[in-house]
Formats: sequence, structure tokens, C-alpha cells
Amino acid sequence: MNHILKIIKEFREQIKSNSKLEIDTTNWNDIIDISDSSMGWTLEDLKTIANLEMEKKDAPILKLSGMKLIWESNTDDYTIYGGFYFNGIFEALANPSTFWKIDFSLSNDVPVPEHLKHFETLNWFEKQGRSDDWRYSCFKRETKKFPPKIVFFDKNWYCSINLSIEEYFEAMISSCAVKGWQYFFIDWNQNIPHKSIALDDMEIAIRVLPELFPEKDFSYHINIYNQVK
Repeated sequence: MNHILKIIKEFREQIKSNSKLEIDTTNWNDIIDISDSSMGWTLEDLKTIANLEMEKKDAPILKLSGMKLIWESNTDDYTIYGGFYFNGIFEALANPSTFWKIDFSLSNDVPVPEHLKHFETLNWFEKQGRSDDWRYSCFKRETKKFPPKIVFFDKNWYCSINLSIEEYFEAMISSCAVKGWQYFFIDWNQNIPHKSIALDDMEIAIRVLPELFPEKDFSYHINIYNQVK
């Protein structure tokens, strides 16, 4: 997990030094400092409250809680933005799942219908920092051992992202955390309700990211877009 913290810190420095970007540093939270004793208590609480076991080597991910990064670029031809905002990792693993209910006009005091109960296994840990586009990366909480599987939630629909937790963060950074980057890493051989919006985001990404980040290689993203298009 320290590898994840390292690449996020490096990405943040790249964003800060990129003169082509507008950066919103309002509430730009850093990686939080958690003492070893506090980390130990949190792991015990996860066991007690969520019945979830997290090993000490994975505990550094808790330091991402509340971290935010926002970048954007605007011209007459396009608007593009990216970044991230991390939920409290403990909360994402232990708290009741309610973020999705607004899509189905469910208040928190209304029983969840049987056909929607599978959404209760999800809780989000990352989304865009600039605005709420109602896309979330979520833990699918069906295991007693960290990490759970990762799924991508877009409004009233979700699908698996077949990446490990380390691969997820590497994919996010390689995509500059651009809006809708998860669509480059899902299986397109399925029903995708918000396909046209996703393709629009992907098209802007492959067209503009090489200009904004010339030192990065986006050949993977270009190939995936061409395949799904």
C-alpha cells in the first residue's frame, strides 16, 4: 500500500507543476498522518464493526481518507477535468451503504426492495473531486478479508473492474484521473446504459490528454477507445 501512496504523491506533484492546467486547491487535502497506535485501533474496529480483517501491510490505504485533488483545462474547443476525492476508507468499508438510494428515490427510512438489495453490498471510496457526476468507484463488500472486489457505479448501474487494489490506483494515475477514466478498464461486452456519454468522455480524453501530459503514454487508452468505438 505504500506504493499507492507514493504514486499518488508523485502524481500530485506533476499536477501542481503542470502550467497547462488550472488547479483548484480549495480544500486540497493531503495524505493524512495516522499514528501506528491509531492504525491498530482502526484495524480492530474494522474487525468488530464490519467483520473485516485488514492486514497491517494494507493499513496505509486508510491515510487516503478525505484526500482531494482537482485539475481542469478549458478552451473554446473543449472542457476537460480530472482528479479525485476519497471517501473515508473506514467508512467505505464499515458504514451502511446509502449513496445509491437517490437514484431510485429511496429515503433512508424506507425498506430496500428485494430487487435492489444487491446495491447494499456497495460503498464508494473514490469519485471526482471537481463535481458530482454520480460516478463512483466502490468496494463490493462480500468478503471478510481486505481488499474487497472493486466495482464502478454510474448512476443507477454498476459493473466490475477486474483490477487489484494496486492495479486500480495505477490505472487511475496512468489515466491522469480524468473524468470517466474507469470506462477504459471495464468489459464493454455487456449492456452499458450510459454508453454515449462514456464515449464522449473517452474521445475528449484521448484527444486532449496527450497535449496536457506529453510525457505520458496514452497508447493503451487510444487503442481501447478505437476498439469500443
